[in-house]
Amino acid sequence: MAKIMDEIKQISMLTDEDRALLCDMRGVIERRAPEIVALFYAHLQRFPHLDAILNAEPGRIERLKGHLQQWLITLADDTHGDAYYARRYRIGKRHVEVGLEPRYVVAAMAFCRAHAARLIVEEEYAADPQKEARIRALNRIMDIDLNIMLQSYDDHRIAQFLEVTGFSRELFDNLMSGLG
Repeated sequence: MAKIMDEIKQISMLTDEDRALLCDMRGVIERRAPEIVALFYAHLQRFPHLDAILNAEPGRIERLKGHLQQWLITLADDTHGDAYYARRYRIGKRHVEVGLEPRYVVAAMAFCRAHAARLIVEEEYAADPQKEARIRALNRIMDIDLNIMLQSYDDHRIAQFLEVTGFSRELFDNLMSGLG
């Protein structure tokens, strides 16, 4: 897993400076996260099919709000290694389990990205000479998270395919490598 996470960080260009800026923003993220969460769920509840998922069981939406707030705060974690990858992968896996299509995860990340940039950086660091670098750091870590979450969708679909066809993973990988 460490190799995968290192590769994702390299591809996403997450630098030590980005990580330092994220850590520096942690207090502001903690303070502004409830506002982003409220905007996010108010937005989702405008769509009946998403509202139905959010309210499928009593207390679910409140639990989800807590999870989203925690996710936002942990964007500022200093360690982006195996444990970080595993947590993000579990988030994606949970989305798969409840039947949330990947397009909604991508749209949700776009919403969070836009509101984090505005509420965390543009309003809190308006005069900061590192304002653009802060936005870039948030974008990069959110890209990493989205990448990991979407990997859980790919893995789920491959597992379904292997189950239905009876193919081994090795055979599948060999077939796929022959397509390139």
